[in-house]
Amino acid sequence: MPKCPKCGKKFNSLQALRSHFNAVHPSERFVAPKNSSSRNITITVVVVIIIIGSLVGALIYTSGHTSPTTTISTGILNTPISYSLYQNLTTVPFSTLSSIAGGGTGVNPPASIDSSPLMNGSKPEILYIGAEFCPYCAAERWALVVALSKFGNFTGLEYMQSAPDDGDIATLTFLNATYTSKYISFVTVENEDRNHNDLQIPTGTEETLWTEFNPDSYPFVDIGGKYDLTTSQYSFSDISNLNWTQIGTQLSNASSPVAQAIDGSANTLIATICSITNNQPSAVCSQTYLSSITVAYTTPNSGGISQSLQALVYSPAGESGRVGKSTL
Repeated sequence: MPKCPKCGKKFNSLQALRSHFNAVHPSERFVAPKNSSSRNITITVVVVIIIIGSLVGALIYTSGHTSPTTTISTGILNTPISYSLYQNLTTVPFSTLSSIAGGGTGVNPPASIDSSPLMNGSKPEILYIGAEFCPYCAAERWALVVALSKFGNFTGLEYMQSAPDDGDIATLTFLNATYTSKYISFVTVENEDRNHNDLQIPTGTEETLWTEFNPDSYPFVDIGGKYDLTTSQYSFSDISNLNWTQIGTQLSNASSPVAQAIDGSANTLIATICSITNNQPSAVCSQTYLSSITVAYTTPNSGGISQSLQALVYSPAGESGRVGKSTL
């Protein structure tokens, strides 16, 4: 609506404004006002562009700064892990494992114990007792799956996280998992769920071992009655704020801190497992790097001394530990 530049009166048309101006302001030169509608459209377009740009920028910033674990709903828990994650876990190459010196930086290996052999039929048994809420169990399960996959196969692994007040650490659960191997038996007890409710109850024999070597604490891992773990081998803080995909995709990268922790821990497990399987399979146990891994010798309620696994791990006679080609 045009407006008189002298008195401010508004008119319905430019012609009405011109007539008013000539009659009321005859001594003034009439100048038609600029088209305000096109100017308003231009301003509106500019404002819309600025708003859209701000929203896009905010989304980019948020996606780059959100904690990875919070982007995955807990609805994924207790569902089967993806095929890609399974592949990440079960196919870590020996070239990666061997390039991680010894057991890996900051890794606490299993301890050698004075106990009777733990057997399940004709096979040495590895007993795991843990809890889904436990962040130390969350850390150690990654290493256990990487190591045990060199001796057999898992099915039924599912997504899990430690309890919200215990770090929300991305992990797996053995609750519905099955493990098959020609060489070892892997027995698992997930004693409590993510909310500290009772889940699986150990047998009397399992309870006795647990009480003797690691009373009322998680995790407990007995490796054939020769070695045990009474906590995780590395700090669960090494994988905090990472989701399953971020952890899994780093396992084959030897320079990754995640691989140093998980694969380094898997190395010590592989070495100790070879010592209870009479160094079978040879494709695994003849890996030269395993001979450099050490453990601590302990008895219940005692200190420990370092003991090399070199004498326990297979080395072809006369070959100074060289690895020959062989298959499972």
